[in-house]
Amino acid sequence: MNERQTVADLGEFGLLERFAARIGAPPEGETWSGDDAAVLRSPGATLLYTTDLLIEAIDFESRYASAADIGWKALAVNVSDIAAMGGRPHHAVVGLGLRADCPVATADGILDGLLAAASRWGVALVGGDISSASALVVYVALIGDAEAKPVRRSGARPGDAICVTGALGGAAGGLALLRGDAAAEPHARRRLVARQLRPNARLEEGRRLAALGATAMIDVSDGLIGDLLHLLDASRLGCSVSPQTVPIDSDLIPLGDTLDPLGTALTGGEDFELLFTLAEESVQRARGSLADLGTPVTRIGTTHKGGRLLGDRSLEAAGEVGWDHLRTR
Repeated sequence: MNERQTVADLGEFGLLERFAARIGAPPEGETWSGDDAAVLRSPGATLLYTTDLLIEAIDFESRYASAADIGWKALAVNVSDIAAMGGRPHHAVVGLGLRADCPVATADGILDGLLAAASRWGVALVGGDISSASALVVYVALIGDAEAKPVRRSGARPGDAICVTGALGGAAGGLALLRGDAAAEPHARRRLVARQLRPNARLEEGRRLAALGATAMIDVSDGLIGDLLHLLDASRLGCSVSPQTVPIDSDLIPLGDTLDPLGTALTGGEDFELLFTLAEESVQRARGSLADLGTPVTRIGTTHKGGRLLGDRSLEAAGEVGWDHLRTR
């Protein structure tokens, strides 16, 4: 391939044909790329449908994110939404907005990342669209199914335990390192940067937690406090959360001179851990269920009728610096 070749040299339909050849053929009875719409067999009785988009200079910067990183993340964040419902992803369509001078190698790299993530989580890429844009845009719409009743944000009950998988703040720490706002030793840097550029959707964890009776669930994309507020708003409840119990990514601790580890864990966002509620007596069962996956479960508080507290502070006040796509820059 000519390394100087741009997407304008191929044109929209040439690039679509190039991508279709790499995606492969559909199973018998389905139609993927090449028609006005994909034709798919319904994967289950209850469908889950989610969408997200990544926009250059808003959600990523090309100076630190490779094309493959961008493709991976675009699919991973959607898979994480399906995970938060306790479901399984199946089919995705992808939209790309590309500048006319975008190298074909960049477009190929985005597809590399998309296909790698699709293979990781068992997703079929079945079509999409391409258009010209003033900035790089990757849009993914993903369909999945729920094996049982989907776990919504609105199902928490008074007296439920509030729990979270994994550790928090690592993705925000990685972003600070990429932007040059902090420094870390090489191993910690690689791991934190990977949490920002190649997030891991907790898909199997979500399915197991749903089977255990999680009453409400959300993925931590906008920050722990921000997403807990979303869950509490939907469930019309208050909470008491102990800041001392919040699981902080261990590689953040040495960055304490430039980043507040607890503040980063509370408001950083893009960790894509699962924040969920369930009956108090089921917490230990949840820990046991995820143990073989190497995923810890931490109880950080409880729900109740009334106010929303983080320690002795208002949860809302503590979360004012959380991520908002239309306000945060």
